[in-house]
Amino acid sequence: MKKKTMKKKYIAVPALLVALTVFLASCGSTDVVLNYSPGSLDDILEANPKLVADNTADTHYYDFTVDGQTTLRISHDYSMTDQEDLAIVTPLAPFVAAGLDPTNLSEGYRADKNMFYVTGSYGDGTGQKDNVADSLFESVTFDRSNLTYHEELDHYGIVLTNGKFEYAKDATTNDKDIVFVLAADPLAKIGVDVKNVEGWIFMTMDNPDGTTIDVLLKPYDL
Repeated sequence: MKKKTMKKKYIAVPALLVALTVFLASCGSTDVVLNYSPGSLDDILEANPKLVADNTADTHYYDFTVDGQTTLRISHDYSMTDQEDLAIVTPLAPFVAAGLDPTNLSEGYRADKNMFYVTGSYGDGTGQKDNVADSLFESVTFDRSNLTYHEELDHYGIVLTNGKFEYAKDATTNDKDIVFVLAADPLAKIGVDVKNVEGWIFMTMDNPDGTTIDVLLKPYDL
């Protein structure tokens, strides 16, 4: 794979996903979320090393999966991976069965014969990384608001274009250690019956301002 030389366009995060979380964005040593969230991910990986396959030599990606089906792909060098520095990759068939026509997918999505991709792009990065946490947090180096804290579930999260990857602040006390999140509204607008996607939980969540947001969730208890 040839190195990309052109600066990539960053895809803005939709407001509906921003509203899903409580952001604690501050600076330096006072940024508790930024300081402690990588350690929580490291704790999960130390306790569950089989969650990650290192495929960086062949594809530039770490593949993070609990069930061998839905995966977070994490680039170890954002300059090499164009518009898919991060991607939630999950079987396509349940979405097609629920009404998805892949030809209607917009920016931030793609599909191949068998898999559905929800992607995130975060510039060219700061060079090759040699571990999962550093690779994942390149997205936060690009834009601090990509790191979130979901107070209700006690989760840290990394924002993709139309989705999120969340993990427990303390997996020893949480029953939802890993959660893949997809924004439901963009899929509903192109004909997906978002309440009936096999393997995904439809949920309407309350926002602090009194509005609501529809999401699809795939949680795992490790």
